[in-house]
Amino acid sequence: MKKIPDPSKMEKVRGPSISLEELKSAKVRITTYLDKEVLDILRSLAIDSGSKYQALLNQILKDYLLGQKRGLVSRIARLEEAVFKKRAA
Repeated sequence: MKKIPDPSKMEKVRGPSISLEELKSAKVRITTYLDKEVLDILRSLAIDSGSKYQALLNQILKDYLLGQKRGLVSRIARLEEAVFKKRAA
């Protein structure tokens, strides 16, 4: 019969500490539904690029969403510049 160790005599071990910077960039597990066609395309692209389809999906979404945000900011800046140039003239 196996001897069960006494928990009070066991050494406490601290897990890895995570910095605030690492915590901000941590990924979150979600569940979502995709069309089979979209998933097939993602998997095919992932195989071609040598990565996982989840990482590829994350990168595509990040590029699109951040690109849209940057695009919107630059568009507003161009519009403001055009409006204020007309007012100054």
